[in-house]
Amino acid sequence: MIEITVLPAKIPAGAAADMEIRMTNRGQDAYLNIIFTIRMPVGLMRLRGQEKIRVPKLSPGQSFTSPLRVRAEEPGRYQLTSPNFSYRDHSGHARRKTDFIAEIVVNPKSSPPPQPLITAELRTVELPLDEWSTLRGRIANVGDVDVSELEITLSGQVDTEDRSRTFTLGQLRAGGSTDVSFFVRAHEAGAKVPIHLDLAYSGPHRRHRDTTAGTVRVSNQPTIGLNSSQESDPILKILFFGANPRGAPPLRVDEEIREIQQTIKQARHRDNILVKTEWAVRPRDITQALIDFQPHFVHFAGHGGSREGSFAAEDDIGYAHVIPVDGLVQAFRAVGGDVQCVIVNACSTERLAHELTAVVPCVIGMRQPVGDRSAIRFSIGFYQALAAGKSVETAFDVGVAQLRMTPEADDALAPLLLRGADGQAS
Repeated sequence: MIEITVLPAKIPAGAAADMEIRMTNRGQDAYLNIIFTIRMPVGLMRLRGQEKIRVPKLSPGQSFTSPLRVRAEEPGRYQLTSPNFSYRDHSGHARRKTDFIAEIVVNPKSSPPPQPLITAELRTVELPLDEWSTLRGRIANVGDVDVSELEITLSGQVDTEDRSRTFTLGQLRAGGSTDVSFFVRAHEAGAKVPIHLDLAYSGPHRRHRDTTAGTVRVSNQPTIGLNSSQESDPILKILFFGANPRGAPPLRVDEEIREIQQTIKQARHRDNILVKTEWAVRPRDITQALIDFQPHFVHFAGHGGSREGSFAAEDDIGYAHVIPVDGLVQAFRAVGGDVQCVIVNACSTERLAHELTAVVPCVIGMRQPVGDRSAIRFSIGFYQALAAGKSVETAFDVGVAQLRMTPEADDALAPLLLRGADGQAS
């Protein structure tokens, strides 16, 4: 027989709740052409998820799960029913059931959760007039809850290179802080030139937006400590894609980008490096970021492998979507013209690395599965050297050195460096 359960059986009122409909074959034979239609009662709203679920086949002991997101404004007991639950048994006979009922208990609204509180301050007090220089600030989470998808956009009486106007961060934990920097040119002298930092971030249940205003002194006199030669120094742009799909073993992707950013902050060329992060990345996010940011380095962090030997992004509801290799190659061919190197820090991505060399000068992938801690250590070593002005080859060697100095299994054998010109591996 086919057992259908709706979990969890209890949800809170007044908030979106993630649930799942699970079909399990408890019998000894396979069932075919399974159709299950869910009917929501009055007062319980379906926000996301399929109304009609189709499963071609369920073998004995096999389960199929379909995500469902609902919302109920009022507490009480609600019954989910199905007007169409049908399938074919092992002998080919059609079966239909009309008595399915699942009861969901909606508990009263809990007390309002603590709200995030983000502060921003300018750390730079003086800028030169009509010269490109770095404007620094600090963003702090002084609230009691973590925030995610943090975006800081600069505005005011300064010019900013368009693609570096917004600084993004995937997560900022309660009590944490992060330094931000913008490459700017002041075009108006004054003792108090206005600068605005527009903040957008996600907290519990909603998106927040705040604006912080500050001032800097802009002088046409030489300013000690500012790099007046930055206009001639190239900006190295690094685009970081992170994915941690639902249902997959969790990875410390947030720690990896945090370590990368901290490593770059300590480097002598930090003012000439821009890092943009994209979290819970979907295929359409990849091409959009390549178009908008025009990066020189692209770093993928998360799960890889499968028969595709490619990177696992997320679909629209957060589950894993392994991107076909030829699709990623086409994306970089179409809008990755500025990319000098792609780092795929994900298990068993050798095939993807080889294919990307057709359109990217340097590609780093992983020959085999690699541990979470080893992936982070490789990134630390790689960006230590890259942020010091070393070549990609040297940065790769330093990353491997980190794995050899702190060995775990045979993870040091995983990194693979390929060059687009000759396709030779390191």
